[in-house]
Amino acid sequence: MFFSLQFRLELKREDKEKLIKLMRKQSSAIRVAYNMLKELEKEKTKNPHIQIYHRLRQLFPDLPTKYIDSAIYKAKQYPTDKPVVFGGKRLFEKLCKNHLTGKAREKLKKQWRELRQGTLISIGSKSDKGNRLMRFEDLNGQLCLRITTGNREFIYAKSLDESFQGICPL
Repeated sequence: MFFSLQFRLELKREDKEKLIKLMRKQSSAIRVAYNMLKELEKEKTKNPHIQIYHRLRQLFPDLPTKYIDSAIYKAKQYPTDKPVVFGGKRLFEKLCKNHLTGKAREKLKKQWRELRQGTLISIGSKSDKGNRLMRFEDLNGQLCLRITTGNREFIYAKSLDESFQGICPL
């Protein structure tokens, strides 16, 4: 069973910078994994996961292992037989038309970058008793999302969505 949650988070400035950096790294890892999948599929390589994993480990040495595995999982969801535009095809086409200038173009470019680099995927497993990298925790009666950013380094994000307040999964 899969759950996908989407809600707004409140972060401290330094935590937000760490999270954005982590999201950019994983987004890059997803794109590299996708391109490697396309190449390895042409070569008819068996078990490309291991080769992709080792390559991503070299390129992103400070990215936690589970984020790399999640990046490979996400890359496998995209079709390899046709071109994929990360960040959204419609926005990319609007940017390519060059009909906008100034603030309107910058706003569109920012929106496209956020879609392209603004996701963080972490897949849990039954053997890990859920998701090791992202967990909900109760901190002083406030539901927070604990996000692992590195080796035993965490940031805590409060939910701005009222429907998540008062819920304690522990």
